[in-house]
Amino acid sequence: MSPFSPERHALDGCRLRPLEPADCRPMAEALAAQDPWLSLGFNATALERYLARDDAALARFAVERGEDGRAGLLAVRWPWLRGAYIELLAVFPAHQGRGLGGAVVDWVAGQTAGITPNLWACVSDFNASARVFYAARGFVEVAPLEDLVAPGRAEILLRRRSG
Repeated sequence: MSPFSPERHALDGCRLRPLEPADCRPMAEALAAQDPWLSLGFNATALERYLARDDAALARFAVERGEDGRAGLLAVRWPWLRGAYIELLAVFPAHQGRGLGGAVVDWVAGQTAGITPNLWACVSDFNASARVFYAARGFVEVAPLEDLVAPGRAEILLRRRSG
């Protein structure tokens, strides 16, 4: 049974709600316009397909802040390598720097605390701000995955151990 129930969750400074079909296109367009997706060449159509496809192991949530509505997106895979995998975490530019990403990571870690020893994520090698963000939250760079998403680029596998 997944620790990521498809309901609304109040977090510090934001809330999560299950992603709805009407969210997929505007969120895909927002992702396609920002890094790392922009630099990796993802287009809104491909991202929309990813957000909308059936996948029982992937919990998808809209991150909302105040009356501003959609502030970001979380997709977390369970189970994955004896843990949970933050497959996609995005905070849209107008909402960055307000602690939303940290609140979301803390929530994911809290959902799996005592259940599994691992929390995983990946960042693009050129995404220095994401690398700093995850390091500040206890993630350690485990291995580069060369040419995984795009030729000549590496994704860095990150791991945070619990307990």
